[in-house]
Amino acid sequence: MKKIILAFAQFACYSISHAQVTVPKTAPSTKDFIKPPKIGDITKTTSGIVGDLMSKLSLPGTQKSGLTDAISGFLTKKKDIVGLADTNPTGYLSKFNPLQKGLFDKIKGIVGASAFTKFLGLKPSGAGAAGNLLSNLFF
Repeated sequence: MKKIILAFAQFACYSISHAQVTVPKTAPSTKDFIKPPKIGDITKTTSGIVGDLMSKLSLPGTQKSGLTDAISGFLTKKKDIVGLADTNPTGYLSKFNPLQKGLFDKIKGIVGASAFTKFLGLKPSGAGAAGNLLSNLFF
């Protein structure tokens, strides 16, 4: 009986911890479309983003290589579609949203649920969004 109760408690804790974190919606919508920043040197941009995340999320150094790989791969794929934002925002969003979801799933797996929640709170907004390196991950 104790094993059944323990297994149920573990399942409940696991379910609750994953229910607390939500990933942004993936349905394309141009209602609140924000034009993405241009991506220059992927290596330099990746390094800057990883540096920001490491310090702002207080991550251990062991997570740096995983974040670097995930973000570099994302930016490489995003660079191929960013031109659509000027000509076809709906087309851009339909390709960007699955890329972003894949990236966010990887980041969540690397940093954990609580740090991922903090990460979502770092989403740039307003006039400062254009100059923020993290805008590359959100728009």
